[in-house]
Amino acid sequence: MHAVVIGATGEIGKQLIPLLSSHEKISKVTAIVRSDIEHSLPKVTYQVIDFAQLPSLSIPDTDVAFCCLGTTIKKAGSQQAFEKVDLDYVAEFAQMVKKNGAKQFHVVSASGANKTSFVFYNRVKGHMEEAIKKLAFDSTYVYRPALLDSERTEKRSGERVAIIVFRILNPLLRGRLKRFASISTKKVAQGMVDRIQQPEPGFHVIESESIYC
Repeated sequence: MHAVVIGATGEIGKQLIPLLSSHEKISKVTAIVRSDIEHSLPKVTYQVIDFAQLPSLSIPDTDVAFCCLGTTIKKAGSQQAFEKVDLDYVAEFAQMVKKNGAKQFHVVSASGANKTSFVFYNRVKGHMEEAIKKLAFDSTYVYRPALLDSERTEKRSGERVAIIVFRILNPLLRGRLKRFASISTKKVAQGMVDRIQQPEPGFHVIESESIYC
């Protein structure tokens, strides 16, 4: 299978690319990025493009697509800029890979995503999910991780404290509370890859506690 990935330089994307590169069912990986990347992974090709040009991009013979795009309002600079990345670019990528043959679409959303939410972040994620659902891929998987546990090179002190706290609390979160446990970026990436071999038809929302089993 030919896998196409956007968001390959993010915390989940960085875990996903090596897993796809070593997967026996994946013959080729095309990672869409905004700047050149040095790498030595087999099967992987990085395609540099301005994301504003996504609608015009053509990647023939796409079988499965992965979207790990995501930013924060603080990093984007405004709510409008955040929505451009987390909604517009995601939808444009999905439309592009659908046009180029993709049967499976896997996208990272967020816990609490809801298009009617009073919280702007959750509302944008909900609208993104709705946009993807309308494209009706043969198989669509939406992943809603809770707090992501990773060793970021980018320093976010508040997030680092939360990660440490949840590493202590996670073993105590059981039953319905398990949904709120933090999850490592590696487990999210592995959960995505685990579902490509025998995809179920239709649209599937995978909550945080069910991403990696």
